[in-house]
Amino acid sequence: MSAQHIDQAVILAAGKGTRIRGEAQPLPKPLVRVGGLTLLKRAMLTARKAGITRFVVVVGCDGDQVRAELKGDADLDGLEIVWAENPDYHLGNGVSVLKAAPYVEGEFFLLMADHVVDASIYRTLQDEPARGGLVLAVDRKLDTIFDMDDATKVVTDVQERIVRIGKQLDAFDAVDTGVFRCDPALFDELEQVYADRGDTSLSDGVQRLAARKLARTADIGGAWWQDVDTPDTIGHAEKLLFDSLTKPTDGFVSRHINRRFSKAVTRRVMNTGMVPNHMTAFALLVGLAAAAVTLLAGPESLWLLALGGVLYQTSSMLDGCDGEIARLKFKHSDVGQWFDTVSDDIINLCYQLALGITLYRLSGDAMWWQIGLATFVLGWMTCISLYRKLLASGQGTHLAIQFTNAEDQSWFQRFCARFEFLAKRETYSLVLMVLTFLGPAALKVALVASFITVCIVAVQWTIVQLREQDRRSDRPARSAEG
Repeated sequence: MSAQHIDQAVILAAGKGTRIRGEAQPLPKPLVRVGGLTLLKRAMLTARKAGITRFVVVVGCDGDQVRAELKGDADLDGLEIVWAENPDYHLGNGVSVLKAAPYVEGEFFLLMADHVVDASIYRTLQDEPARGGLVLAVDRKLDTIFDMDDATKVVTDVQERIVRIGKQLDAFDAVDTGVFRCDPALFDELEQVYADRGDTSLSDGVQRLAARKLARTADIGGAWWQDVDTPDTIGHAEKLLFDSLTKPTDGFVSRHINRRFSKAVTRRVMNTGMVPNHMTAFALLVGLAAAAVTLLAGPESLWLLALGGVLYQTSSMLDGCDGEIARLKFKHSDVGQWFDTVSDDIINLCYQLALGITLYRLSGDAMWWQIGLATFVLGWMTCISLYRKLLASGQGTHLAIQFTNAEDQSWFQRFCARFEFLAKRETYSLVLMVLTFLGPAALKVALVASFITVCIVAVQWTIVQLREQDRRSDRPARSAEG
């Protein structure tokens, strides 16, 4: 039986954060920025990706400042935020958990405001019911823990139940990531400890549930996380965030060249008001500048060809920044996706047209502007047809269109699939830049290759459309036979 979907979470954000706070960093820890967002806001938006929409935020030290920072934030629209006060924030974090009890019914996630985590951790716990106790997301990749001395260690049994938990354990097999799925029974256990001692930590409650075999663990596998307590851990958390920006679909050029450039730019703008569409517009301007500079090249200024190529490649590298900012700051939008797609097409086809015109002016042979114009026109005819398909499917990127189907590929499509990587912008923009340094002769070959590539894409897309029409026409025939 599948676990009940949980849409509420308690976030502990009451501590003083003495190890990270000082003259260089005077803000309360929940308001420390990591990857362009405050820790508290990042915790909420990350959890929202797993369907969590209601948050009970326990504040204490500088609580008014924390609340004021989030008030009216449009990025948090659609989320229900309940504030719980903990005037005893100098006590253990278990006291903060107790302050949330009046606002929680049923199972809930328990999060730490100062933990930056992979959203997949929440999705893992969505499949693990608390069963009257709790489930703690643990990391068993012990050799990857950045600050083991400060980590909360966990000892588990063969059934993945918690045996012991604490920071001072010498022998352990897992580490606490700070993400729990809890039953309200946790409140009862913490209340018992608080009544006896006048203080309690979260680990006290976990240990008491563990003694009753009600505290289990769930391994996060390859997911990542980082507890942010010091300036060094801020740096490591941002490293993990930026590592996650590399997409599985990135090719060799993108992974080893373009991403290094785009991530460096993204790091420099992440704490500004820059949004993805700003970066898309900037990359578009650089791409159009590449076409304009190429048009200015003449027999005495062939260096402008090389400058245009550099600008074209720079535009390609900048093209990664909008997606990186979107993922880093949770700024995804359908409009932004479409803007990026159309901008890429404008840059590529305008540059090809500029190459054709310039090669004609340098050689006097009209064939070159004709090839450039044919590439431009056929490219836009294909793009418009693709746009119609994307609009019908509710998508906004060419990557959403499947050009080939393993079940019914033609020999032509199988042949094209082998060289598909050459048609990726990250590859051909780099090749074109290199060719601009070799002069007009090399660019003539490049322009012809570009025209052939556009023709291949157009033919492939035509094959896809014809097969779709055949399948649609076959359905009524089958229905009639039935």
